[in-house]
Amino acid sequence: MGYPQKEGKYGYIYQIASGITVAPDDYGTWMLIIRPGPGQKKKRAFGKTEEDRRRAIKAAELVAVRMGLNLEKQADTETRTFEMLIGEWYSLNEQRWQPGTKERYQCIIREFLRPLHNLPMEQVDRTRVKRLLVDLLKIRSANTVAVVHAVISGIFSEAIDLGYTEINPAYGLLKKILPPKNKRNLTEPDPFNREDLGKFLEAAWAKLPEPFPLIVEVMAMSGMRLGEALAMCWENLDSRNCQYNVAETTRHGRFGPPKSGKRHIDLDATLVGKLDTHIKKLRKDCMAAGVLPHYLFPGITQRVVQTAMRRGCMAARLRTRSPHDLRHTYATILLMAHISPAYVQKQLGHHSISMTVDIYGHWVSGEGRERLDQALRPKANTGNPITLVQGQ
Repeated sequence: MGYPQKEGKYGYIYQIASGITVAPDDYGTWMLIIRPGPGQKKKRAFGKTEEDRRRAIKAAELVAVRMGLNLEKQADTETRTFEMLIGEWYSLNEQRWQPGTKERYQCIIREFLRPLHNLPMEQVDRTRVKRLLVDLLKIRSANTVAVVHAVISGIFSEAIDLGYTEINPAYGLLKKILPPKNKRNLTEPDPFNREDLGKFLEAAWAKLPEPFPLIVEVMAMSGMRLGEALAMCWENLDSRNCQYNVAETTRHGRFGPPKSGKRHIDLDATLVGKLDTHIKKLRKDCMAAGVLPHYLFPGITQRVVQTAMRRGCMAARLRTRSPHDLRHTYATILLMAHISPAYVQKQLGHHSISMTVDIYGHWVSGEGRERLDQALRPKANTGNPITLVQGQ
């Protein structure tokens, strides 16, 4: 059932029954508010997500029934707002999403789709969606615009499946707003070259406290993403075969499967030796505390590693890079050493080799130069160059 809404100080207020409302507070937390009488007020907090909003409304309905109050009916029961569409789309699809995906969608709904929430579904037309995306592109990256477009398109695709409409106003709209992917103003990879990587790692081991030097070296020498490196556990390290099973990633303290699925990667012997030494020390410390170790870098967050990365770059007197640039460094160094792109793809966990080549191909434009003369001007067995006869 839809309920009357009005714009409040921190968001929309839902009138469930007389004296019973659901509204967000100044932190974005959905609150069930009960005013049984003059000067009386009771509150109950539920959380900040779309699911929490629905839980708060359900709880408000139960309270109203117990108090013998009539539920407020929406003035126009045929009006379906865009926010109602969002709720149905989310509830019908959330079971197949990873926690990180849910968190990102909730952020998009909260930060970027709010101007559309209270509009009737029919008013969220192609022109309005296009204006929203064009305005967003002025302050956000092309990637963010693409994700917001995908969410709006998904919401209307669900509405079509439910029989609410036959039109998806977002269909095909992205290519009218954004340039082709290869021409978008995206953040370019900024890898270290081999010499600068050596300087950076030397400075990291000299200036950064443990375990940050090992974390950045793991990323630089394995190509793992930051979340994958922070989720490393000793059981997944095969020291004898110099391999690691990338089975988990972490983000905002939550652990889950990696972005591109589980994969086995090869490690160099030097890095494996350093990891073994770290694991032995970790086990010793944990046994002294009466616990068993599992993760290699417990309690370390992405933000702390980013800070350590900046300090390491400053200590090495190099341009500041992000942790993800260590992954780019790994890929470009391998490709420039004539390692097969298919092998690099497997190590990085890319879905296709074309993705690897699209990202890193222009960094290795000279990889075939050493054989260029041999390919174009082969020499005869006598050692004399082959002479091209005119007319042949």
